[in-house]
Amino acid sequence: MSTAAAAATPLPAGRGPRAIPSWRRTLGAGALFACAWLYVFPHYPQLNNPNENVRVYMTAALVEEHGYEISRFRARWGWTNDAACVDHGPDGTLAPCSGRVERDHHRRYYSVKAPLASWLAVPGYAIARALQDTPMQRDDGLWWMRLFASGLPMLAFFLFFHRWLGARVRSALVRDATFVALALGSVMLGYAYMLASHATSGATALVSFALLHDAHRGLPDGRRARSAFRAFLAGLFATATTALEYPCFFVTFALCVYALVALIGGDTNESASKLGRVGRTLGRLAAFGVGALLPVLMVMHFQASAFGSPFSPGHLFVETEGLRAGHESGFFGADAFRWDAAWKLLFHPRLGLFATTPFFAFALAGAFVAWRKDRVATLVAGLGCLTTYLVICLMNNWEGGWVIGPRYLVVTLPFVAVASALGLDAMARRWRRGTHVLALGAAAASLVTGGVPSLYPHVPPDVDWPLAHLFPALLELGRAPDNPLLALGVDGAVSLLPLAVLALGAMVFASQRTRDGWLLVGASGLCAALVLPQVALAPEPSAQVTETVSYIAQHWD
Repeated sequence: MSTAAAAATPLPAGRGPRAIPSWRRTLGAGALFACAWLYVFPHYPQLNNPNENVRVYMTAALVEEHGYEISRFRARWGWTNDAACVDHGPDGTLAPCSGRVERDHHRRYYSVKAPLASWLAVPGYAIARALQDTPMQRDDGLWWMRLFASGLPMLAFFLFFHRWLGARVRSALVRDATFVALALGSVMLGYAYMLASHATSGATALVSFALLHDAHRGLPDGRRARSAFRAFLAGLFATATTALEYPCFFVTFALCVYALVALIGGDTNESASKLGRVGRTLGRLAAFGVGALLPVLMVMHFQASAFGSPFSPGHLFVETEGLRAGHESGFFGADAFRWDAAWKLLFHPRLGLFATTPFFAFALAGAFVAWRKDRVATLVAGLGCLTTYLVICLMNNWEGGWVIGPRYLVVTLPFVAVASALGLDAMARRWRRGTHVLALGAAAASLVTGGVPSLYPHVPPDVDWPLAHLFPALLELGRAPDNPLLALGVDGAVSLLPLAVLALGAMVFASQRTRDGWLLVGASGLCAALVLPQVALAPEPSAQVTETVSYIAQHWD
């Protein structure tokens, strides 16, 4: 390996080739996610999930009425929360709705969510509408909308992630264990199942960062990837992150600052004139700016059309008065630092980043490894993640309602996964077998603690220990998400056996089909040690928890 190649990545120099995967290996990794996504259809219409329904309404409005207003679809399909209600006065003034409609006033309803997810779902709704002879009902095209807004984008991302990560670690086992932990063992899977934008915002953020990192530090072979097209894509994905999820603004800001470092200067073509090098730099920056401008203009057009100003999101027009009051407190709900949020977002058995995916515990070590080699990239990623975390700790709705994991921190998960891989890879050079035990065991545990909740990504706030109190009860009652075997009449719990086989196959894939018995025994022991406390330490369920579990079981279909 050349000196230039060694300096091109944020990994310490060391012997041995990087674990750059073959395309066959990458396609196999993608197939694991695709099979998990396609086999089950977590859909619970009686819960009236506002996070998803309001996006469905907006997608229908875009296709059928070529606009953003969802008033007619609320009248057709029923009320859903997370809508903005705008009172249009006779003089053209706009105000949040309050009380009865006054004379000469008109009320219009819009989605309060960032608009890009609804736009991504448009092809799915259009296809479902074309295939159906009768008028569309609310859930008729949901599978198709989820496919285009979440399923296909996340599949493309995981193919990219596996390939890009493999060029930056030396251990193939660490690479594939990281992939399994993120794609199948984190709540990113649960949000990828829904017409939501938490998972896709994490995907766009990491892709933008990767493109800028390759422009700044170069590819593993020492070449700098600095074309104008890649700069355009980096800008497009950077601002698309916020166009998917408004709270991701700080990640977008960090990526835009990184672009100024990654795309300026650094041309090594000595034969080129100074004017030529300046011209290429300006061209790259212009390409990044054009790409970044497209999602920004889309968001501004939506906000101007719905709320009267391109700079006004709909949170101050929220229909539900209690939610609107929360957004009016402080800066859109950021009004005071909450120490319980700081702790629970990391360690709570239902909400915690490290509790739902134990594999991410190695991220801190990885941050030190990355800092030693590339401080700029580490600072950008770290500030983007840390700022998002601190801002969510300031929010009065930091928990996010009926959720799995740290809902508003999902954008940071790909970055945490990369850091975990870097930390484990550095450890593997000095302690290979022990590190592989840690990687496999933590990935296997994550399939349980993060993968199982993904089948029901709506855990209510009063169920603090879902692995102990909720999911065993649901399986005992035969409650399982829609899947092909369930449709054929197979018992609910039995119908999920193909997913168990898939999880086992994922671990075989991650282990590189090792025959090292001690490694497998050690990984199994670590998996049990990480999972069992979430069951053994759970207190006896309270009457409220028992009532909530009963409610979920009764309103399953």
